[in-house]
Parts: sequence; structure tokens; C-alpha cells
Amino acid sequence: MHNNYNSFEAYLENIYYDEMHRAIKNAILQKGRSFDLNSYYILDPSYIDIESIRVRSITFYGIEHRQIFFNVTINAEIVLKGIVKRNYEADRYSKWFILSFYGHLISGLRKVMIIDVRNYSKERFSKENALSKYLVPYLYSEDLDNEAEKFLQKYYPEALGNPMPLDMAELLDNMCLTMHYAPLPDNIFGKSYFGEAKVEVFEEDMKHTRTENVDVGTILVNPNVFFMRNIGSENNTIVHECVHHDLHANFFELQKLLNNDVVSISCEVVEEYGRDTVGIDKALHWMEWQANVLTPRILMPLKTTKQKLNEILVRLHGEKQDLRNAEILQLAIEELASFFGVSKLAAKLRAIDVGFEQAAGTFVYVEGRYYPPYSFRSGVLGKNQTFVIDEMNAFNEAKMSQELSEMVFSGKVVYVNVMFCINDPHYVIRYEDGSIELTEYALEHVDECCLIFDRTNRISKLYDDSFYRRCFLCRDVNAVNFVEATYNPNYIDNQTAQERAEETAKISAFSKEVSDELMNMPGSFSKTLGYHIKRRGITNEILAERSGLSSRIISDYRNNESLTKELPTVMALCIGLNLHQFYADDFIAKAGHQWKMTPDHMLYRWLLASHSDENLYQWNKRLEDAGIHQRLPSNKH
Repeated sequence: MHNNYNSFEAYLENIYYDEMHRAIKNAILQKGRSFDLNSYYILDPSYIDIESIRVRSITFYGIEHRQIFFNVTINAEIVLKGIVKRNYEADRYSKWFILSFYGHLISGLRKVMIIDVRNYSKERFSKENALSKYLVPYLYSEDLDNEAEKFLQKYYPEALGNPMPLDMAELLDNMCLTMHYAPLPDNIFGKSYFGEAKVEVFEEDMKHTRTENVDVGTILVNPNVFFMRNIGSENNTIVHECVHHDLHANFFELQKLLNNDVVSISCEVVEEYGRDTVGIDKALHWMEWQANVLTPRILMPLKTTKQKLNEILVRLHGEKQDLRNAEILQLAIEELASFFGVSKLAAKLRAIDVGFEQAAGTFVYVEGRYYPPYSFRSGVLGKNQTFVIDEMNAFNEAKMSQELSEMVFSGKVVYVNVMFCINDPHYVIRYEDGSIELTEYALEHVDECCLIFDRTNRISKLYDDSFYRRCFLCRDVNAVNFVEATYNPNYIDNQTAQERAEETAKISAFSKEVSDELMNMPGSFSKTLGYHIKRRGITNEILAERSGLSSRIISDYRNNESLTKELPTVMALCIGLNLHQFYADDFIAKAGHQWKMTPDHMLYRWLLASHSDENLYQWNKRLEDAGIHQRLPSNKH
């Protein structure tokens, strides 16, 4: 027989209607006046009946060894009959009851008993044994490490005594679970079965497949898409699915009761998860959050992870005295990851969890590139704050924030190592080729010289170390996420950085050589173009190749001041010459252009400020990425 109910309330009302109706009527007959059934019209009823009942809500308050207890709120239509002024009259009114149930939730709801009927009263919420209406347990952030310890105490207690990696085969055996590698869809990293099914799994050679009859307690793992791709690992995937079997088997038993076609939960990699989910989608969201936050705590328990990381750090500080603190911490986290059998980024995030907040400065991976690790004072970063901001967001923030825009375009701060840093030789090294990077001192003191940003999750084409994931019952979603950073000018450490930037900008923006050159620069555009060609040691032909302009037009510009000089053309000359921002500003002003607060002008200024060492192709690609339709000249004229 096929079941298909949209809620447990509907199931209970359909299957147990007669039992509930009879229980309420019997309770009224037994307890009589304690239910206060007198109406204003019939003061002394001689006949009482229940005309109809409706299940309004259900509260689960405990499950142990598949024994389930829950309270059902019932709205009943009561019929009273009695003598009113010598006539036999009837009255109807609505009354609320609570029925307490007991049963066994295993392959259906069995041995159901109604153990109490009472007047409705608002129930107090019990944190200790409360369950949601979908039988998902309530977990709280402050209890997560304790919950992970409870899991290990049940299935792998030796991991709580001394630091050790979990043996996945032993864990699965302890939980009576079976695992297969399977050709799952690309976006599915794992699948858990809570019922019988026929599935396709890989043979041992991982090339051929066979059909397997699986039962309750089966896990399928996609060998190509381990948990969260770059963030997770095979161990992470397996433990993630184990958490579902430990915490969410009751949820699934309930779903099978309501719809016996449902046999599995799929876990999917996505970059966005709807914040406004309701009903069963919200329950699935809770379940996936629980599996995701508990998995690293199970793989790396609080006490033993602290112990192991401290041991590694003490040893490395003795062995690597020539390295910076941030470099040593990065090596330690890499070793920690290898020891516990998790990814480097998972180890980094867990290290932050257990109190090593400096780990936020390790494994800085943004837009496909690693950057040097950095250090900062403890307590500087608040929750969801960062020094790191990806480039497109850096441009957007400079465009949207007046304070930041003024600091960037006046040269008081520069974008370097995916951070905004005070433009001072103490913090920033400038090389002859125009490239810049943070000094060793700056990398060990980024709180002293770099700005702090608030992080918020937004949809975009890019993402870094923020990620989303969901489990679902036969649903497909696809989205992308990245972390958008928002500059907070009122944050106390940013105020300090701005004050220092104001003081140092006067002496750090230009070297004496650059200042002298700008002072002695020719007054016209044509002669300034010739000056820079000579200063850079190139020819008209080389500049033509680099700028996308013809050597003839370049010659014309050098010899005829009256020619019209369109801004995209002047920008092409700037990148062809790889002019520093301040040379470029002078050059563009002499071409007769003034900067405006338009998207294309803002992006042009950004390219000059942060990408003067690139080429025409790279600039046009950045313009395309930013949605600026007008490209710089890229064909010979």
C-alpha cells in the first residue's frame, strides 16, 4: 500500500482518528466535570458526545531505543444535550485537548498507545529532550563539542583519550554501517540509505560497476566529489554520513511512514543555501548544518586537537627558528591535517575553533592563488571579520565607500596580498617592475597596517573558503557563493589604521626620485608621451605591440598635440608603458580628461592603482568581468 501524507498530523488523523475520538470520549466519561464541559446555555448536560476532532499540532519529547513519546493537540467539536426550561436542547462548542502517545518508530509506527488525555495547556519547552516536529534533535552552538564527544563515546571512545586519526573501517563497523563507492552525480558527495534499494556501485577496480541490493545502514560515497571539493576529504564525507545515521534515523523513519517511496538522503555540494526555508526543507537544512558542524569536531576532538597542535608548535619553534610565526603555524596546521586525515583547510578552520585564532592567517587561498601567511594580535578580529578581500570586492568597496575610496586614490593605502595596507616602505616593498608585496614585518603585524572588513555571504561567480551544502530527498539545486567583504570605517582598529595612514601618506606616497621626475615632466601630452617612451627604454613599435595601437598613431600623438585623445586610447598607452598610477594621472590630465564618479572611470582608476604591471589583454578581461562594455583598443589602427 502506498503512503503519501504531507505531515505527521495528517497521518495521525487519518490512521488513528477512531482511537483518538474514543480516548477523548472515555476520558470525559471517566473524569466528568474535571473537563469543565458545561456550556452557558446547557448548565447541567445529561448527554455528551464528540462530533468531530482535528489534529492541530504534535510535540515530540523523547525517543529512546525506538520508543517514541509525543503529545498531540486536538481541537474537538463537543455536543451537549440537556433540559433547558423543560425542553430537551442541544449545544455545540469547540474544546482543546492534549493526548499523550507512546509507540515504537521502526519500519512504521507500531504498538501505539494513548496514555493520557487532559485539558489543553501551553507546554514548556525542554531543551534536554526536545525534538522538532520532524524528529530532528535540537543542537546548540555552545554544545557542539560535547555532542561530538557523545558520538565518539558511543562509537570510538579511544579517540577521546589520546590524539589519533579515526580509522574509517573501524568506525563504520562500530556503527554497523556498510560503505560503497558509487558513480553518483557530480554534485552529490554522499548518499545514506534508510531502507532497501537496488543501487549501482563500483567494483574494487573502481572502473566497472555492479548492481547491489542495499539495506538500512548503507552509505554511498562519490570517489570524485569528496565533501566540499577543496575543503573536505574522504574521511570528512564518511563521518558526515555517519552523523546522519546517528542523529537523523528517526527523521527518516518518519518520512518513510509518510511516504514509503522515500529510502535515502542525498548530500549535495552547493554554494548557496536558502535562508528562508520552511517545513521539511528547514528540517533538512538543520540536519545538514548538524552533520557539517559535528563532522570536524568528531574527526578532530577539542581536547586532543589542542594537545596535538601545541605539541607540533613546540617542536617546530625549536626546529624552524628562521621562520616567521605565521609560517610556523601554517606548517603546524599542515602537519595537523596530515595526522588527523583531513584537508588543510578543514584543519585550519578547526584550529580557529579550538582557540588558535591566528590560524585565520594561514593557507590564504583566493581566486586560484596562495598568498604568504600572516599574523595579527589576538582579539583584533571579531566574528565574521577578515583582513582578506578578493579583488573584485576590493574594487566594489573602493567604489562604494567614500572613506576607502579617498584613501585608495590618494595613495594612502594600496591593495597588496589581497589586503588593503598603509602605503609606507615599512609595510610595502616596491620592485622595479612595478609589482608590490608586503614586507616581512607587515606580514607579522597586519593588524597594525591593514584594514579590517566585515564578511557577508552573497551570490557571485567567485567564492573562497565559505561554502554551503545541503541534504535533500530527490531534489536538485545549483548555485554559487563567495564571501563579499564590507568595509567598516567605524571599527576601532580601522580608525587607528586610518590615522596612521594619514600621518605616513605624506612621506610614503612617492620616493624623492618620482617626485623630482613629476616636477620636471614636460607640460604637454605629446612631449610627456615621448618622455615616458624614452624613460622606459622602448620604441614606438614596442609600445604599439603593447598598447594595441598602430605605431603610426603613436608617432602622430608624439608630434601633434592637437589630435583628439579618447580616454580608452590614453588608457591603452598607460598599460603599454606600464605607468605607475601617479605618472598615469599626470598623463591623463594632460590628455584633457578628468576623473568622474562613473563605473568605467572608477574601474580605470582601479586598474592604474593596482594593476599597472599587467598587460592590455588582462585589463580588458577585468573590464569584461566588471561588466564594462567599452574595451581598450586591441586592434591595430
